[in-house]
Amino acid sequence: MLRFRIGQVAGAALLGLMVLTAVPAGAQAPASPPQTVVVIADINQILRNAKSAKEVQAQIDRAMADFSKQVSTSENELQQMRNELERERNTLSPDAFSAKTRQYQQRFDALDRTVQGRRQALQQSYNDAMTKIENTALQIIAQIAGEHKASMVLTRAAVLFVANDLDITAEVTKRLDAQLPSMQVKLPPPGAVSPAPAPAKP
Repeated sequence: MLRFRIGQVAGAALLGLMVLTAVPAGAQAPASPPQTVVVIADINQILRNAKSAKEVQAQIDRAMADFSKQVSTSENELQQMRNELERERNTLSPDAFSAKTRQYQQRFDALDRTVQGRRQALQQSYNDAMTKIENTALQIIAQIAGEHKASMVLTRAAVLFVANDLDITAEVTKRLDAQLPSMQVKLPPPGAVSPAPAPAKP
């Protein structure tokens, strides 16, 4: 019974194949659709390896290192101020101790605001510079895709396997280095690390 059913299926498949392949004499086969050409680019790798991107990161790292040294000095001053408060806890009047405590807290809060503001400013400077590099890289990708007559560009992360001749990442990086060998980061102006304490609330 099972053998018979298999035979029926095989016969039907063979019949279908015959129907699909049978072309009347003199009839032309339908034209094949145009071939889709696809190229692959790893934009993340490009932005990691490009000379200009590495220079941007180096400038941000140096600016952050210099700022960290200044912050460390202010933190040491705050620690000394805190230690002095602890020593004077039993010798100062309650009002005097409260006043010094408020002063310490104001300086601590001011330093925290300064650190957060500086980090945000440096992050924005980094983002602005990297956006310029990325836009240039995208223009180069479009140019190379046109040379390959590609109708589609896929990111490397979306592809499990790709032939080497379809991956344009290295060529994009090479042209990006030639077209944009460096990038000057517009760093935020240096400011006081430990600004004046905020006025006390009434």
